[in-house]
Formats: sequence, structure tokens, C-alpha cells
Amino acid sequence: MNIKNKITLLTTFWLICILIGVNLIVYFSFIKIVTSNEKETLQSKMELLLEQTKPDEIMKPNQSVILQKFLPENAAIRVLDKSSKIINSVANDEELAKITPEFVSTTESELYRNAGQQILIVRLPILSGNQVMGSLEIVERLEALEGNINTLVYILVFSTVGALILSVISGLFLSKLILRPISRIIHTMEEIEGSLIFKQIPLKHREKDELHKMVETFNRMMGRIEQSFVKQQQFVSDASHELKTPITIIESYAKMLRRWGMNDEKVQREAIATIYEESVRMKQLTQHLLDLVSLDDGGAVSLQTVNMMELCGQTAKVMRRMYKRDIEIQSEYSHILISADSMKLKQLLLILLDNALKYSKTPIIISLFKDQAGVYFRIKDRGIGIPKEELKHVFNRFYRVDRARQRQTGGAGLGLSIAQSIVKQSKGDIKIFSEENVGTVVEVFLPYPVEQPSF
Repeated sequence: MNIKNKITLLTTFWLICILIGVNLIVYFSFIKIVTSNEKETLQSKMELLLEQTKPDEIMKPNQSVILQKFLPENAAIRVLDKSSKIINSVANDEELAKITPEFVSTTESELYRNAGQQILIVRLPILSGNQVMGSLEIVERLEALEGNINTLVYILVFSTVGALILSVISGLFLSKLILRPISRIIHTMEEIEGSLIFKQIPLKHREKDELHKMVETFNRMMGRIEQSFVKQQQFVSDASHELKTPITIIESYAKMLRRWGMNDEKVQREAIATIYEESVRMKQLTQHLLDLVSLDDGGAVSLQTVNMMELCGQTAKVMRRMYKRDIEIQSEYSHILISADSMKLKQLLLILLDNALKYSKTPIIISLFKDQAGVYFRIKDRGIGIPKEELKHVFNRFYRVDRARQRQTGGAGLGLSIAQSIVKQSKGDIKIFSEENVGTVVEVFLPYPVEQPSF
């Protein structure tokens, strides 16, 4: 059973329960109120009779004329002694006269059903001083009540049936209205499943209720999935392209080595050197790809207290030996402590310093400072710079400002993407400021510094 039918059946079921409860309350309340009013009317007549007639007089036989004045339509009035024997009696309904009389010493009333009709009996004691001499009994057939009850029952039945019909119609309409966005989502998902083309559900201008939010959430999710899917396709395409070039070069030189290199030492040296260089580049590219996958998956972070001054000094020492270049560290602090993963921070520094050293010939400057929000460090070079229009793309994977130049330096366009992922994993921020032929400044912010004394 689909949700629409479930909603309709459940709403109709609850409405039936509510209507039955309300109808029962109305029915019994109506009978009680009408009966109570009729009982008060009869009791008033009998009290008036007792007030206008002396007890000794009404208890004498053959006093029916007195009772006749107070006899309602479809009723009977009887005077009983203490043994429930009828002394005086008048009736305009012979069936009521057959009802068994009953002596009472206190005022009582009784309503019961006989032959499909409601009959009301009211009994009052006849007092002489403080003594009970007998009882006065009036019996009335409530024909008007029966007719009113039948009318009430018809009204309740027809109103209930009408309410149920309207409930079913409104339930179907309401469920259709509520489930329309869900149906559109299902239809859109089926189209996406069949065509693998991401689509979104059009949003109409209306009140932002839960259904509107659900559609918004679905569209946002589809947008993110599509973006992730496109990035994954682009990543696979770029990775394939980057790996294809060194593999092709290695294959070509291997063929050349097999054909002519066995007897030509010069060809052997050239082929071996090229194959080695391309193998190293493939290894670096593969490692970069593994690093990206690890960062994307939110790999484990080993937090520890790191002295940024010491870490920058160690990393700069390694890069000085590799490139035979000057790297200067500037800071007013001797210690700058943060809580971070030291290995990933070192990898971040290596990537940024490697880029700065490759595209400049002057000394590199590392500046470190801090504030209440966190720690900052800048790496500045006076190299060739980056064109202004290219700055927004530099963190894209496999993006290279100048592919020919990057090929010469061995870059694959993954370094800055890895650097950005490391910074994001540390909940920090990285920015690049550059001017062509002037130089480049990379600024990194790392939050959550460990409280430290001033030095």
C-alpha cells in the first residue's frame, strides 16, 4: 500500500473514531437534558397538585376528578397507599395504566424503554406533617422525545457519512499535495539513475515549510554529488594524462634501447637516464595522488605540540642543502607553539618552499607571527610570479600556470592542492598573493595555538 492510501485510511479511521465519540456524547447528552426537563415539568405539576389538594382528600377513593385536571397527554396519574395499592387513578393511555405501581417514601424518577418507546415515571411521597400517607405516581409516554431522538439519529448519521466522504476526498487531495515533492524527487532520482545526468527539482515560490526544505536539501545534495562526480572524472582524466606521458616516454626509450642501445653506449646512457628520470617523476606523482586520497578521506591526524620556529628551521636547512640557496627565517619570537600534526606541517612547508625555490633565484624569506586566533607564517620569493587571472586556479588539481615550464621543473600541478588539503584538515586557511615578474607570497593561518609564555 502506498503512502497516499495510508494517509487517507489513517485520517479517515481517526475521523470515524472522533465522530463516533462525539455522536455518542451528543446522543446521551440530548436524552439526559430532555428527560431532565420533562422530569422537572412533571414533578412541578405533581407538587402543584399536592399543594392545591389536602393529603386526606387525595387519599380518599373516587377522587379522580381532582387528578384529571393535572393529567398530561399520553400519561397516567395514580395515588397509592403504603402497600402500593391504587386508591385513585386516571389515564388517557391504557397501556400506561398496566405498569406495576410502586410506593416510595422519597422522590424518585425512572426512565425505561417499552415497546420501542421512552416512558418516564415520577413518584412523590404524600406527606401529612412528617408522616408518609402514600405516594403520587405519574407515568408519561415521551412520544416527542422519541421523535426528536429519531431526528437526531438521522442527522448524526447523515452528517457522519458526509464528513467521512469529505474526509476521504480531502485526504486524497491532501496526501497528493503533500507527496507531490516526494513524487518529483522519486521521478528525478529515477531519471538520474537511468541517464546518469544530474538534475534538480524546480522550486516554486511558496512558504518555506518542511517539504520546501526537503526539496532544497535534495537539490543541494544533487549539486554536491554532481560537483564531486565532475571533479572525480576530471581527476581521473588528469591523472591518466599525467601518467600516460612518462609511460610513453619510458616505452619509447625502452624500444630504442632494445633496437640500437645494445651496441651504442651513448644511446644506452641517454635511454637509462631518461627512463630513470621519468620513473622518479611517476613515483612522485603516484605519491602525490596517494597523499590526496588520504587527505580527502580525512586520514588520521596525530596532534602534538609543535614549535613552528624549530620546524621551519629544520625544513629550511634541508632545502638549503638540496637547492644550495639561502632561506631566511624572520620572527620576533623564539618559540611559537601550536597543536598540529608535525609530519603534515613539514610536508606543507616542503611543498611551499619547493615551489618558491623552483620559480625564483633570490633568497626565500619565511616570516612567522601569531595573535589570539592562531599562528601565521608567510613564504615570500622574488621570482617570476603568477599572472593575476591565474591565481584563482592555482589550487586546482593538475592545474599548471605554464605547462611547458612545469614539465621542465617536474611539477604535476598537485603540490598546492595537497597544501590546501593539509591546511583545511587543520581547519586553517591558505592564501596566495602574487604579481608577475615581482614575486609571490603564500600566507598560511593555523588556528588553536597552545597557550605559551612570552620569550
